[in-house]
Amino acid sequence: MSHVPEPADDSRCEPFEPRLGQLCKWASSLSLEDIPKPVLLKAALVLGDNIAATVSAADEPQVRAYHDRLVASDPGGPCTLLRRGGPRLSMLHAALGNGMAVTWNELDDGYTQTAVHPGALSQPLILAAGQAHGHRFADVMLATVVAYEVGARFANTWPGTLPRIHPHGAFNAVCAAAGLARLRRFDASTFEAALSGAVTMVSPGPYSHALQGALIRNAWPAAGLWLGHFACEMAQLGVSGTATAAREVYEQILGAPVTRAEQLTEGLGQQWAVAAGYHKLYGSCHHAHAAMEALESILQDRPELRGGRSVRRLSVQVSHTAMKFDHRQPTTALAAKFSIVHAVAATLAHGAQEPSNFFEASLSDPLIAQLRQRVTLAPLPHVKPWPYDRPARVSLELDDGSQVQAFCEAALGSPARPLDYPAVMDKITRLSRRHAPGLPHAVQQLREHLQQDRLDALDLGPWMAGITAAT
Repeated sequence: MSHVPEPADDSRCEPFEPRLGQLCKWASSLSLEDIPKPVLLKAALVLGDNIAATVSAADEPQVRAYHDRLVASDPGGPCTLLRRGGPRLSMLHAALGNGMAVTWNELDDGYTQTAVHPGALSQPLILAAGQAHGHRFADVMLATVVAYEVGARFANTWPGTLPRIHPHGAFNAVCAAAGLARLRRFDASTFEAALSGAVTMVSPGPYSHALQGALIRNAWPAAGLWLGHFACEMAQLGVSGTATAAREVYEQILGAPVTRAEQLTEGLGQQWAVAAGYHKLYGSCHHAHAAMEALESILQDRPELRGGRSVRRLSVQVSHTAMKFDHRQPTTALAAKFSIVHAVAATLAHGAQEPSNFFEASLSDPLIAQLRQRVTLAPLPHVKPWPYDRPARVSLELDDGSQVQAFCEAALGSPARPLDYPAVMDKITRLSRRHAPGLPHAVQQLREHLQQDRLDALDLGPWMAGITAAT
């Protein structure tokens, strides 16, 4: 007979269950008026950024093939598939199609205090369910903020799931369930039932899959959306997990060694996770961004080095955590995105903002392949705490024996150096030009209605339809 582990030892940590109940009570009773205006405006920008990240992947072969399959099998519905023309699908098919694309190009927003992407793991379902059931935009924004908060607080409570379990798996169903539970206006007990069910359905996806480029990693957000929806359906029928389910899953099964229960409720209503998120400028793992920025600063001063001319060796010093992103010969676009070696080689070859640096074609780019062989990684001896925990120093050794160096303590777009509104809008415009030309106007319109307290005058259905409409 197989051994069944004992329940979590309550004497080893602060009781978790009262904190979870308090979080669910707060989440279910929150009103739009309780959220500071700057937080709502940031949430609108995060929503737009993630839609832009979604449409940026619409031409990737696997995403396009999956979208075509969904369109062919679906009789049609009220929800928008985020690609050119905006095909209308059933709620779950739209959520799955958009969820498959949202993290594909690594351009979605994120939360670096602990590695999790609450927006990508919840917003495709929130938007699809909002369209399908005619929810007010106020409900959509509430769900957006709540899902981000709950997801970030779960990840902060169990940071020990890293580095073995990828956050797209560890927290996917939880983020999705939190967003849908708030959208459906669950009371506190039903909200808690949805989370206790969702936590038993999370995907134990290995973090190594991202480093190795296993593309199934890009499907974990979509899987979580389906599971989060199912957990909410079950909660409404009285089918849920136990009160201790989260501790049993994260501690006993996934092996997160320490429970930090206070993270679930500390600063509720005063600290807002969505306001502490970051926006990505480059389509790579965030740990590569400081190295890319440092290298780009050298190239701007020394443009004759662009393309690797006269560069004998490229040395990159990064945090100990970033040292594992050292894949020298990536075989998939995902592996390239999680390789600092590839990221700096592509930056040296074509520039940090070249969008094709992390597409499939970059894998066979002869210049990038040649430059990857000149890159070495080494750990930085001293790294500050968050939000300065992802620095990089880049050194170029030139053919004449001289060296050029640059240091980036925190990448632009990170919580330490947040992007301003025009910079994020510029990114949104660039990413959405082909498939969603109406997105920049839609984001501006949403923010204007929030600023003027006129959100009830904005209808989600036409707003979504206008995103993919030709201009």
